[in-house]
Amino acid sequence: MFFSSFTLLLASASAATAQALVPAAPPASIGKVDWRAVNCSGVIVDAKALPDKRWEAAGASDALQEVFAAWRNYTTGPDEVKFQFSEFVSWYFGGPEEWHCKEIFDVPCSTTLVCEDTKYPAGHLILNSFSKLHRFHHRYFEALSLAQQDIQSEMDLFAESFSVPPPRDESKDQTKRILLNVAYGVIGIAQAYMNNFFIFAKPVEQAAGQMISQVWRSQLTTTLSYSIFTGWAIGKDYMLPGKDPKVQYGSLGAMMGDVFDSWKATQTAYVDNIFSPNNTETENFLIAALDNGLMGATPDDLNAYEMSRMVQKLFYPRFMVSIWQTRKWSKRPFVLKTNLPCKMATGERDSSLWPFLPDSDHARAAACYEDRLFYLVDIRSEGVKLTTEYPSIRPNIFKSKHWPLTALFGTETMDGSRYGGVTKEDIVAAAYGGWVEGGYKNNVYQPNYTDVSPQAQAKLWSDQGNRSPGFVNMTLCQNIYTIVGNVVHGKPEQNPSWPCAPLSEIKPLPPA
Repeated sequence: MFFSSFTLLLASASAATAQALVPAAPPASIGKVDWRAVNCSGVIVDAKALPDKRWEAAGASDALQEVFAAWRNYTTGPDEVKFQFSEFVSWYFGGPEEWHCKEIFDVPCSTTLVCEDTKYPAGHLILNSFSKLHRFHHRYFEALSLAQQDIQSEMDLFAESFSVPPPRDESKDQTKRILLNVAYGVIGIAQAYMNNFFIFAKPVEQAAGQMISQVWRSQLTTTLSYSIFTGWAIGKDYMLPGKDPKVQYGSLGAMMGDVFDSWKATQTAYVDNIFSPNNTETENFLIAALDNGLMGATPDDLNAYEMSRMVQKLFYPRFMVSIWQTRKWSKRPFVLKTNLPCKMATGERDSSLWPFLPDSDHARAAACYEDRLFYLVDIRSEGVKLTTEYPSIRPNIFKSKHWPLTALFGTETMDGSRYGGVTKEDIVAAAYGGWVEGGYKNNVYQPNYTDVSPQAQAKLWSDQGNRSPGFVNMTLCQNIYTIVGNVVHGKPEQNPSWPCAPLSEIKPLPPA
């Protein structure tokens, strides 16, 4: 935002007036750094020093607490302009004017200051932390635009491969609703993932030369929780379709463009929210993101392209699974785990599931994970005769019109060369991991994306978020007999784990 010369003059005059009204500094406690008394020298300006040491030397933690206290009591006179929060912080520490951070685009807040640009060294560190936080969100916004372009360019192939038909009635298209709900479900997780792991976790460990300290870990937990739940709270107004999506388009690519426009609008509103702290939760988030020099450990060369790839890696798996699960031809898409080794001759592999899965579907449905073959399959909706009676559970090939199992649509295109690099193995890893974490049961494990404790598999989450346990929710089966029992004696609507539910649930034994 650009002000007129008159407004700038008025802002300068009112800032000077307000500067004279700053309360006197309280006396520093013994052993504590008086942030008003230190100068730009020593550790504070040593770029080689650890971020938390520079922060401590400047007394920046106390300065941060004091500026929030001052902001809560901030009022303006009749001849004064009203500062935004980031402007107020810059003024409070004698920094540059027009330090607007609410705008997500390139603004002065995106620049880096030297120590002499502020009256107090603590202000230099705090404002540069604001700058890094703002630059991250600016890059994230750019990444969403890049992801939007890539995804839209692939939608014709995706629609054909995953059998997504054009809507019969564009005003009531289910696919648009699916897209919005998937994007809404991902937005809070993506915000936390990008904010805390892509940006914070690895650089923090590298900068500290050790595992994340308990202090920083606690701060990351706070920023994670806030990012997830605030992202969802804000996204609700932009992405949830309600009774009917507001804007409808005929093609899947155009729908995707509308969804990502809503996602970017959510991100813009999120930045406005975090730099307009008017509640305890937002204050706590900013303090956690900045305190103890945490932002100083993050990189300056954020790569929007790499962030774009990560957005796609988080979006596509859930979108694919949602498409599989909501098509009218689907029964209950699931993951079939076998004990077959990955390296098998084609004929030997095909005969292993004969006559349940056609030979032509093996290569499409199969994925190799942890040296075992998994299959992404569904139950045929009709034309299959199965029995659990002795001596064989194999389908009657003379009475069945179709094979009982079929490869899921689109699996032949999931080789990692498109869709953000997402593969069949990514889907399998997330579904299998959730099954294992749930005690080898379906629909039990719920991921906790706010847990950054050492035992919480944060390493896997930070390396490949879309492979983390439970990131996608697909039922997992591990033997054919259970599948047949579910098909013969149960129905999908009767058990969320169908066709992989334990037979004791599908057909309980009569009481003795």
